[in-house]
Amino acid sequence: MGLSRPPRAITIDDVAERAGVSAKTVSRVLNNEPNVRPAKRELVMKAARELGYRPNPAARSLAGARSFLLAHLHDNPNPEYVTAVNTGIYDACRAKGYFLLPELVDRKAPDFLDRLQSFLMTSRADGVVLTPPLCDDSDILGLLKDNGTYYASLSPARQPENTPVMRLDDRLAALEMVRHLIRLGHKKIAFIAGPAGHNASTARHDGYLDALSEAGLRVNPIHIAEGDYSLRSGLEAARKLITTDPKPTAIFAANDDMAVGAMTAVMAAGFQIPGDISIAGYDDTRLASAVWPPLTTIRQPVSEMARRAAERLMNPDDETTLEEVFDFELIVRQSTGKNVE
Repeated sequence: MGLSRPPRAITIDDVAERAGVSAKTVSRVLNNEPNVRPAKRELVMKAARELGYRPNPAARSLAGARSFLLAHLHDNPNPEYVTAVNTGIYDACRAKGYFLLPELVDRKAPDFLDRLQSFLMTSRADGVVLTPPLCDDSDILGLLKDNGTYYASLSPARQPENTPVMRLDDRLAALEMVRHLIRLGHKKIAFIAGPAGHNASTARHDGYLDALSEAGLRVNPIHIAEGDYSLRSGLEAARKLITTDPKPTAIFAANDDMAVGAMTAVMAAGFQIPGDISIAGYDDTRLASAVWPPLTTIRQPVSEMARRAAERLMNPDDETTLEEVFDFELIVRQSTGKNVE
């Protein structure tokens, strides 16, 4: 009995035949080129899915086949955070002669996986840096694996298999921030969380609860609000918090943008910061030191974490442990003060 031949790889011609279009049209769709009718694009992507078409990862690993491109996939409304990540990746890329290609992934779009597939095929990036919440999206991780794309994650909820992870102990950092507010005499401390299901936000919420429990303070559900990391969401959350009874004497937001939004709401309502209400944030973005009063916050080395993630992608044989934990720093500024009640 002769040896059976391995199954033939699916080609662009196969996709074209299934979709009833030319191979050139398939190429244009897969390369995400403009001026392709949406209906035709959908036909091609549907055919590619049905046939299980994937680019050949082995071809990309041939000698000289490097693209010298790293991609940053993000879905984050906080421009300061995205900029800090891009800065860190760019610094690493510049030192090694690589280029950075940022890409916003809109997971609300029904065809986002198809568009991401087109991006990966077009860019041929040597590696991808993932930030929350994308680093915990099983569909995205599966797509990267199917494409043979090496990736590194910043602060994922779980440790992915055989991929580098850069993280901060968000729970401990939030605990330290709330301890700071408690040392100032605050007992009615409100918290503005980030999006539900976002790992870093959940960890910061847990740290907030840990600190209250440690101090023997009761958790008041009316003092917990949710935002989406945007300044406006912090403003809207704080508007509700300052109308509660009892009113909080301190507000801790899960990022600086929401904290600055909270400051706007508090001052617009006629309260003094920190005289009436102390406010604290998280990240230590440029905004934190630009507002008045300057914002007390947690400094996390986002750019350094992103730089290390990029370095690991450019050096996949690095023997360093897959998980690297970075230090945080409590930055005390004028937005927090003693409780005078």
